[in-house]
Amino acid sequence: MTRPGHQEMQSQHRFSHTTRELATELRISESTLRRLRKERVLKAGVHYRAVGMGLVRPALIWNPVETDVVLARRSRTELN
Repeated sequence: MTRPGHQEMQSQHRFSHTTRELATELRISESTLRRLRKERVLKAGVHYRAVGMGLVRPALIWNPVETDVVLARRSRTELN
C-alpha cells in the first residue's frame, strides 16, 4: 500500500542530476547529452525535464537511471 503523495514524490526524485553531474557520472560530455536530446534519443519527461524560468535554454535536471538504460541499449545496438 502506498502513502498518499508517495508516487508523486518518487517521480520527483527520479530527476536528480544536473547536466554536468550526469555527464560526469556517465563519463560522457555535456555536448553529447545536448546532441542526443536534439536527435530525440533522450526525451523530455522521461530522461530530463526543464526547471526554472528559462524559455530559450532552461536548466535541465536528469533521470540518471532512465538515461543510462537508453545509452546502454544504444551502445549495444551500435556494437552489433
